[in-house]
Amino acid sequence: MTGGNESCTAGPTSMSYLTCLTYILEEWTGVEDIGDYLSYAFYILWVLFPLVVVFVLPGVIVILFYVSILWLHIYKRKNEIKEAYSHDVWIAAREMLATIWDGHGRIWHGYELHGIENIPQGPGLVVFYHGATPVDYIYFTARLHIMKKRRCSVVADHFVFRVPG
Repeated sequence: MTGGNESCTAGPTSMSYLTCLTYILEEWTGVEDIGDYLSYAFYILWVLFPLVVVFVLPGVIVILFYVSILWLHIYKRKNEIKEAYSHDVWIAAREMLATIWDGHGRIWHGYELHGIENIPQGPGLVVFYHGATPVDYIYFTARLHIMKKRRCSVVADHFVFRVPG
């Protein structure tokens, strides 16, 4: 290897960054052919990545549910005095949660809302299917609130109201 403060690119032959890193790790640990071990570790990560995604996605959604609920309770306690003198102190809370859930839906699922111009100005009925969790409904109401500043009430199965929080 090069001596002193020189980098891996110095000298007659330049190395790629990964080759340089492998070379440094071999010298530092004293293990020969560390590249084989690293390629095996990357293979194991590649094989186990779908399992990580399967367990991380529900975990993120549950954590986001409880963080939203906790944030609303803190917001309520903070604004109890203001509520007596103000028109509606929940506007900021709705905006914040709608932005968080809309960002989650866009980033994690690529959620988009099409045909919002077909929703009437007065009352309307939106019928849709949801899976095991009502996350798609939350994405819908968040996007509707951001785009049209309208609130959406729900008629749901009693299971939805049994979800803790």
